[in-house]
Amino acid sequence: MFSIVSWNIQYGKGVDGIIDLQRIADVVHKDGLPDVLCLQEVSRNDPEIDNGRDQVNELKLLFPKYDYFFGVSHNRSVRNEKRRKQFGNLVLTRHSPIQVLHHLLPSPADPNARFMSRQATEMVIKTDSSAFRLMSTHLEFFSEKQQIAQVNRIRELHKEACEQFHEPGIDKPNTPFEIVERTENIVICGDFNFTIDSYPYKIITKPFSGKITNLVDAWDVINSQNSRSPTCGLFDHKQWKQGPHCRDYFFLSEKIASKIKKFFVNEETAASDHQPIRLIINF
Repeated sequence: MFSIVSWNIQYGKGVDGIIDLQRIADVVHKDGLPDVLCLQEVSRNDPEIDNGRDQVNELKLLFPKYDYFFGVSHNRSVRNEKRRKQFGNLVLTRHSPIQVLHHLLPSPADPNARFMSRQATEMVIKTDSSAFRLMSTHLEFFSEKQQIAQVNRIRELHKEACEQFHEPGIDKPNTPFEIVERTENIVICGDFNFTIDSYPYKIITKPFSGKITNLVDAWDVINSQNSRSPTCGLFDHKQWKQGPHCRDYFFLSEKIASKIKKFFVNEETAASDHQPIRLIINF
């Protein structure tokens, strides 16, 4: 069994307003250490967040048996310092990836919204019996225009990988031109910032044409008879005035949907404004 946890940790800020990465780690340990841990909203060296602490390094120390890959969505100077303040998504994995790609997602001009840069980290992970691509991301909240562009880019990346899988280029081993297979099997997770009744949700699950394997919502595959568990708004009613609802998902290629064994949401912790979600697959 292969387990993946995705959690927007809001840089460790709990509903009580306290930033505590140890509390984040304690929740993950209590639920059971996953094979891969995907964390959104991780800060590094930002004086305005957590007194400029390096949260990437702190999380690395809290999960010492994991490799870590930080996908930076913004990388900015700190006045009068040589350090860079960074913000993005961190993937911690007990399975060293064959390949890692960091994709900057589009942010088309939208003068009516505040927004930040967004990115997706993609990696090819080898399991005992197969390989799959994992993508962790965090999409725009304030601009639907940008959110739609970002969803379409994720679909383009999936289409590109599937086409490369079916029609690989010329391989030249032991050089930068060596082919690393981007399998058509993918699991995409993160805080997508859209609801299930939104237009961006309809886009990401829209069928592809040709040989491209479709993306499906893991919840619908395994829990279709049950009411969807909320992933935010359970405890933080100040930020989420609409109350409990879902913005965090696992989408995966249709061809591996039958391998899902379990998908559940931790609805007990208030260590962030979002809840951790966990997917277990029989790879």
